[in-house]
Amino acid sequence: MSDSTPTVAAAEIARLAGVTRATVSNWRRRHTDFPAPVAGGTESRPVFDLGEVQEWLHGHGVRSADSPVQRLRTILRAEVDPSEVPALMSVVSGRDVADGTTVQTAIHDAVAEAGIKATLDVLAERGLDAVPSTGVYPTDSPVAALMADLLAAASSPKPQSVLDPACGSGALLIEAARIGASTLAGQDVLAVQAARSASLLRVELPGVGVEVRTGDSLLSDAFPGEQFDAILSNPPYAQRDWGADQLALDLRWEYSVPPRGESELAWVQHALSHVHPGGTAIVLLPPAVASRTSGRRIRMELLRANALRAVIALPPGASTPKQVGLQIWVLRRPDSAATSEFVLFTDAARALDAEGSQSDWQSLAERVTDTWRAFDHGDMEAATIAGFTAVVRVMDVIDDEIDLTPARRVRAAVDPHSVAASAHAAIELLGGHLAELRTAAETVERWSPGGNLTLRTATVGDLERGGAVQLVPLTAEDQAVGSPQRPVLSGRDLLAGRGPSGLTGPGVHASTEVIREGDILVSRFRDDHGAAPGARVAEGADVGAVPGAGVIVFRADPTRLDPWFFAGFIGSPDNSAAMFGATTIRIDPTRLRIPILRLEDQKPYAEAFRQLHLLRVAAARTADAAQRAAELIGTGLTAGAIEPPR
Repeated sequence: MSDSTPTVAAAEIARLAGVTRATVSNWRRRHTDFPAPVAGGTESRPVFDLGEVQEWLHGHGVRSADSPVQRLRTILRAEVDPSEVPALMSVVSGRDVADGTTVQTAIHDAVAEAGIKATLDVLAERGLDAVPSTGVYPTDSPVAALMADLLAAASSPKPQSVLDPACGSGALLIEAARIGASTLAGQDVLAVQAARSASLLRVELPGVGVEVRTGDSLLSDAFPGEQFDAILSNPPYAQRDWGADQLALDLRWEYSVPPRGESELAWVQHALSHVHPGGTAIVLLPPAVASRTSGRRIRMELLRANALRAVIALPPGASTPKQVGLQIWVLRRPDSAATSEFVLFTDAARALDAEGSQSDWQSLAERVTDTWRAFDHGDMEAATIAGFTAVVRVMDVIDDEIDLTPARRVRAAVDPHSVAASAHAAIELLGGHLAELRTAAETVERWSPGGNLTLRTATVGDLERGGAVQLVPLTAEDQAVGSPQRPVLSGRDLLAGRGPSGLTGPGVHASTEVIREGDILVSRFRDDHGAAPGARVAEGADVGAVPGAGVIVFRADPTRLDPWFFAGFIGSPDNSAAMFGATTIRIDPTRLRIPILRLEDQKPYAEAFRQLHLLRVAAARTADAAQRAAELIGTGLTAGAIEPPR
């Protein structure tokens, strides 16, 4: 480790001060007393003495967003090589005594202020800086909890020993302890992740046996020959170098040798090899594993052996990567009592509400768990829910394709009476939204011709300096273990005109700031150079949520600026100058221009913009309801569940 004075780049100064990098550049140009760059940087990326920067910020009345966690992050970047991070993890858990160095002092300060998990996460950030992460994703806490609940709901005895062969940050092992596991084992190819998991588990779960080892589980199994009661795992996806050639004759390939392009099915068989006969393995996988031609033989053998018990399709956004609807495979190592001739398919991919909100995730997770519990305990009738689950004979699944995609099986098992009732309900819902749209349209029917009035404008930066509006600084941090989850509002949610679509948790980039009623919410992104609606005033489900990626939050002085007036003019053509980017269009909030009017003159504009927002929301809901009704009726017609009118 270096003994040099901690340094910071412009981006880190921006985080310290809670401003944009452009503001830092302006400070350097306008203030001759701004600290000069020091050795260690480049002309394009200069670095500055951290102490001098903090002193300058204090002297100029800039409220620093510095904290022990941010200070640790800065010191790590300045003094610690990524390869040195695993050795520092033991300092966090107290297994090493502080030696008085700047780094260790910063670690203990961060632990005292933010806790063990947040400190480990900051260390891991630095440790993973030089590591490619393609195909490796964290397991978001709601999905990790669901996987553990599925394990607890199985008919097999409650597991006492659980292994995660790709444990990452340890999220799944923590959930295993929650459902009663007393022995936890993990392995990860990255030393920083193995050290991170071990430190977190030992501190958070002092009464549980923990053994976490470093290494590639497929190429260098750290637990050879050992068997556990259960497996919980979210293995890497689409690995090209997983060892197909070296492992061609491996004894783990009980269900056929995995082709080079089927690394996920190698992990599935690795998991099954590590559970006792009758033990359960629950694995999170990308959807392509269910249907790729190259994996057809292994899928068939898993079905024939009764090793695959359930395939559960999750909604896109449930876990990282957010754009993909992942699947949970529930597997059981066959034993002499394995006689079931059925497999359960659950299609939860479209089970969340029309606005994409995850606020009802808990009820969805309970529904998934209840149907699996009923199926695994032999109650096939309770496990069958039209449009949601299908209990299918194994021999009916074994065809030329062996396609295990749940939507395909659930659609094929539709109940005519249920589909007809759902279609009528969808049409009724569409009618309600059409009425809402008509009402909203009536409010914007009458307009008076304008007189080409030219309004004097000011930039948001000017308004902020004058105290009329505040650009709320947003500092993102991972939540501590056990912290209550909050909804997360993203920039894409704003563009789509919907409510918060995410939840806080590990791997979710969200601010610690809570949205207040009356806050002005702006999407940092635009779909094109037009005035795409990406701004609104916080109300309803927005209040109490936290801003996620791509959200800018303003707070207006209500005695000087109407929030809806401000939100409406942000989308004006005059503000195209504040947008930049070639493919993904972003906005610079300080360059936005807002007309200067007295508060009473702002009110008519504010009401008009509010009505236009309601019109857009009503139109989006109506379009979504029409799409859902058309899909449902079309599915019913093609499946023979309903007949056309005659």
